[in-house]
Amino acid sequence: MYLIGLAARGYDPRGALLLPHRDGTTLGDVSRRVSRVRTLDGGVAVTNRGHSSGDRTITLSFSGLPREVVDLARRMVRLHAFVTVSIPDGCFVGVPSEYAEQQEALTILITEEA
Repeated sequence: MYLIGLAARGYDPRGALLLPHRDGTTLGDVSRRVSRVRTLDGGVAVTNRGHSSGDRTITLSFSGLPREVVDLARRMVRLHAFVTVSIPDGCFVGVPSEYAEQQEALTILITEEA
């Protein structure tokens, strides 16, 4: 099991979390920006614009975590436009998009590598 770090980009004494990986956590698919179009001669034209970290969406499960930890996650969504996320793939800057109460999950939209 590994830990996931979450920290506010600006000064906030309560703006950091260290979370265990839990069932329901997804760290985002890694893909390339590729499109394929059929051509009139029966072939295809492929456009490959490479990989971008900004294509990832990370969902962190808070299922079974103490209420204080959940409250800190909800606070991050309310107060911080950007957070730093540390996962096994590296550190990324992201937007805390929403905390879904029903799913007990925080969604972070990655914008760039940190």
